[in-house]
Amino acid sequence: MDPAALGRGLEVFVDVDINANDLKTVQEFEATAAGYDEVIELRRMFGHPDYFLRIAVADHAAYEAFLTGRLIGLPGVLHVTSHLTMKKIKADD
Repeated sequence: MDPAALGRGLEVFVDVDINANDLKTVQEFEATAAGYDEVIELRRMFGHPDYFLRIAVADHAAYEAFLTGRLIGLPGVLHVTSHLTMKKIKADD
């Protein structure tokens, strides 16, 4: 899948920490985040952060809308850190 070909030329790596690790909070976060089309990869991590996400959107404005309108409003989300790529050096694609 080529995100740019789908009109999603901006890829953002996101670390998410949740404020509780009870089963209900974890399951709700995972189900909701995995259901977003913008989330092209979702990993539960050992240690810190709790989750690693790859987000693909059209541009910076679309990412801001996704972040503020969907991701940070999810129950249990404590902290979100966005990482934008300066330059891709090597990739498996």
